[in-house]
Amino acid sequence: MTGVRFSIASYITDDIVGLSDFYAAVFDLEEVLDLRSDIFRGLDVDGVTLGFSATVVYEMLEIEEWADPKGTAQYLTFETESSEEVDSRTEKAVGLGARILHGPYETYYGAYQCVLADPEHNVFRINHFL
Repeated sequence: MTGVRFSIASYITDDIVGLSDFYAAVFDLEEVLDLRSDIFRGLDVDGVTLGFSATVVYEMLEIEEWADPKGTAQYLTFETESSEEVDSRTEKAVGLGARILHGPYETYYGAYQCVLADPEHNVFRINHFL
């Protein structure tokens, strides 16, 4: 054990409220109210914070050259307890504005998953290891 743990995974967005509300609704997540500010919202995912930072963070972190209007260059994977839950959460996500990019399908590495884009074109997966 290295003593390192994952603490926050963040999306940078023009709409921290709308995008955090989307993920809260799809995955039934609670907001971490202690982290709430005018430029940040966070949701608790089993002890890890899923963060939503306003675009001012590019300037604050001095990473303006990394700003990408097409969406993020990474994706997040949300693990579920069953294949049925992959299907139901996929349906819920689509109903809230997500777009299916691939699946749902069984992967070559023993998972059942769906790859989606959220309303701001950030890619995420809903997954269950079989």
